[in-house]
Amino acid sequence: MAGILFFTAALLLCPAPGLLLLAVLLHEGGHLLCALLLGWWRPSIHLGPAGIALRYEGIHPPWQEVLVCLSGPMANFVTVVLCCWLLYSANAEGRVLLCRTLLFYCAGLGVVNLLPIHGMDGGGILEGICEQLFLPDRAYRICRAGSILSVLLLWGVNLYIQMKIGFNLSLFAVSLYLTVTVLPDRA
Repeated sequence: MAGILFFTAALLLCPAPGLLLLAVLLHEGGHLLCALLLGWWRPSIHLGPAGIALRYEGIHPPWQEVLVCLSGPMANFVTVVLCCWLLYSANAEGRVLLCRTLLFYCAGLGVVNLLPIHGMDGGGILEGICEQLFLPDRAYRICRAGSILSVLLLWGVNLYIQMKIGFNLSLFAVSLYLTVTVLPDRA
């Protein structure tokens, strides 16, 4: 229930909720397309505090997990490139504002999801790579350190933005949520 409230609040507080929802759907669509191309079936949709997530039944090879984790942010970055192309060739002012806003949401969603934080795409990529290279105990410690360092980096960016630009509720909420979920040791 808290996840639904958090996601609804994020949509209501942003200046263009439809474009934010579109950025999230493009992201999850990238995951879904890659998973289907790899032969994964029966995704279930979960709405959590960090947004929408697709979960798949079964155990999959780590390299496939890495590809599926990469596909969501890549879908966002392809959208960023498309928006840049449209901005370069745009004539109408309304289309420029829409493209800039979607570009901003997709770029932010793609970058934040690539942070190597457990439960996010970057965390899944790091976990998939570490599973192949290290014993389980060492892989866990590396992934945990990556999560903690990434949350600290996010707080540093958050603090910088708060001081230079002004209060940003979205970044503050994401930083706080990730701190609460990542810092407690769940081993």
